[in-house]
Amino acid sequence: MVLLLLQICAEILFREVLFFLDRLIICDIDNTLLPPGGTISDLTMDTIRELGDDTGFSIATGRSFHVVRKFVEEIGIHVPVITSNGAQVYDYATDTSVYESCFSDEASEDLLRTLIREGFDFVAYGKDGIFFRPGSTHLAFFNNYNASVRKEIRAPLIPLDEKDLSAPPSSLTKVLVYSPTAELEAALLQKGSLEVTSSMHSVIDIMPKGATKGNAVVALASYLQVPLSSVFCFGDNDNDVSMFTCGAVGVAMGNASEDVRSRAAIITRNCKDDGVAYAIRHLL
Repeated sequence: MVLLLLQICAEILFREVLFFLDRLIICDIDNTLLPPGGTISDLTMDTIRELGDDTGFSIATGRSFHVVRKFVEEIGIHVPVITSNGAQVYDYATDTSVYESCFSDEASEDLLRTLIREGFDFVAYGKDGIFFRPGSTHLAFFNNYNASVRKEIRAPLIPLDEKDLSAPPSSLTKVLVYSPTAELEAALLQKGSLEVTSSMHSVIDIMPKGATKGNAVVALASYLQVPLSSVFCFGDNDNDVSMFTCGAVGVAMGNASEDVRSRAAIITRNCKDDGVAYAIRHLL
């Protein structure tokens, strides 16, 4: 009982400390913090770890919360992080969501049934794990992640076929479709109840309406009581643009497209050249 009370007091004190942050830095992972096929550089790691107590650091990624914990632990992130392209803000300290936007069961069933019947390869991110179509050719990323972490934090990989949709997986936050057709994308957009964007080439990300990284930045800043004018968001791709237009300060990587860079307040170096570290040390 005494130990439990001490843990509760520590948690309350920890939250109170968080609420005195003056600044918040939020970074996309892939091609922003993490160069293609590489690891986060020592310079970038050192720069983040040297941030003062008045500056919080978080990440905003299209990845599921099941495959982000590794980075949270390696970097030493103490605030909630944005996952599933903004459909979820997850606190690893308590293993709970502080903000979440999920598909309804009806919407999940309709979307997944359409993808299965039309033969699309996909993965779906949910509370219980990462669901995939049997025979998917895009599981290497998740298998490689699982091979790189200890057993207890591996992402559950769960096959999903049409027969499983009589009881569709609950609390889905995002569906990733590989090699989509223009017709599929147009049909999804026409529904008006979905967010459709892209986090990588030849892939579309589908989330519930209103689930964007930008809206999640607003939610996280409010949770931590940091004004948006003191929130700096780093990104490189189309799914990062909403972070640049939500009231926060947008920082585009040098490797970002011209369109993404045109939306940013600050442009830093290429991710391969430690663009995040350079901006934190010299531009913010």
